[in-house]
Amino acid sequence: MDREARRGAPGGRTEQVERAHPSSHETCFVGSVKGTPGPALPRSGQVPGEESAVQAAAPGNPGRRQPPGLRGESPLQAAAPGNPGRRHPPGRSPAVLILFSDTGGGHRAAARALDEALRTVEPEIEIAWADPLIRQGSAIARRISSLYPTIIKRSPPTWGAIFHASNTAPSFAAIVAALRSQLVGVLQQQLRLADPDVVISVHPLLNHVTAAVLQRESRARGLMTVVTDLIDVHRGWLCRRADLIVVPTQQAYRAALRRRMLSERLRLFGLPVDLRFRPPMPGEPAVVRRRLGLDAQRSTVLVAGGGEGSGSLWDQVLALALEPHPWQVIAVCGRNDRLRDRLLGVQFQTPTLVLGFVQDMPELLRACDLVVGKAGPGAIAEALATGVPLVLTSYLPGQERSNVSYVVESGVGRYTPSPDRLLRAVDELLAGSDSGYPAMAARALELAHPGAALHIASACLALAAGYRATSHASR
Repeated sequence: MDREARRGAPGGRTEQVERAHPSSHETCFVGSVKGTPGPALPRSGQVPGEESAVQAAAPGNPGRRQPPGLRGESPLQAAAPGNPGRRHPPGRSPAVLILFSDTGGGHRAAARALDEALRTVEPEIEIAWADPLIRQGSAIARRISSLYPTIIKRSPPTWGAIFHASNTAPSFAAIVAALRSQLVGVLQQQLRLADPDVVISVHPLLNHVTAAVLQRESRARGLMTVVTDLIDVHRGWLCRRADLIVVPTQQAYRAALRRRMLSERLRLFGLPVDLRFRPPMPGEPAVVRRRLGLDAQRSTVLVAGGGEGSGSLWDQVLALALEPHPWQVIAVCGRNDRLRDRLLGVQFQTPTLVLGFVQDMPELLRACDLVVGKAGPGAIAEALATGVPLVLTSYLPGQERSNVSYVVESGVGRYTPSPDRLLRAVDELLAGSDSGYPAMAARALELAHPGAALHIASACLALAAGYRATSHASR
């Protein structure tokens, strides 16, 4: 029985228009079902034969301006180092500087969602991106920051120890002091180049130093922090000098209050995700499945290992598809070409579509009944926004540990750290006569914040208007 028959017509925000906008999920490969070539996925909102936003921004395509962040390069990075900056005329459009870092895919995804939402609410807005830790950072900052992917891949417990050790007042004060010497010059240059009304930070290591730099600026500018961890909020997110701190959950809101953040500066808007993540319209799952070469009426499980194809995805796909089962599987391997090739060589008894690094994750989620993966905050928020229950298989010690409890205790998913338990959970939810799936899917929509990015964008623009008024009045 497929998703719509199991839980009825989906609710929620089904009226949102999909946009041909660069997604956080860029495509590299298409896959195959049982070894046969699979169809390429057209971009949402793209007419067949029409060039996509990515194609339009290709270096060899004249007359096109590349959207910021599309290829890891913002307008600030393209600016000449000696550019003295600019001062905008009084009637100019609002300007925002987004601070992120490629220390994890979630920070870039949040920045991209906010960029899209800001342009949706205010088409004339000027947005610049900066990565003070890696892209524009000093050699020392780049070297230290680049250790994060290596640590979480090779020794997750080590990262957990670092997370908790750095989350005390004395240790974090030492970190801020060390960061100040590396970041102040970079931040000052980016502020001079962009001349923003508001700075949005989506990274925990950038807030306190940025606040100190803004305090010394001759022109008043706002600081808005958007927390991208669901439950365990590191003290790096919570800077008392920030004008607004946006948190994704009630648990995060209470954690901020315990750290003596002012309630009037806190906003519970949810985690910003791409606006294309939404519940499916009636009949849409079957349409997407058919387009993918899958059975339109068969229950579908999406197994995703993130951009790098991690999280024991091989064992999970084999557990769900090696033997015959009444569902079908979509396996997203990310950039892990070796894993993709290995899976393509397996003769699965359950229909399985193997994909590489995809750009249309919103559409894939709308084709599915369950999503299987690690407990990353972005993946959880995207699934909830689509109304798809989760089966979590792993978590990163530190900021993701409590995400598992959040999903399970909220009634929107299961935790299955072994392939055997994963198979049992999927079988109970999709093939059981009394699985509780309808209630789980309904609860997912209740917890979702599909419009989080738009709410954050509106709050940012209001903050920008206030600072612009103050700036003009002081001239």
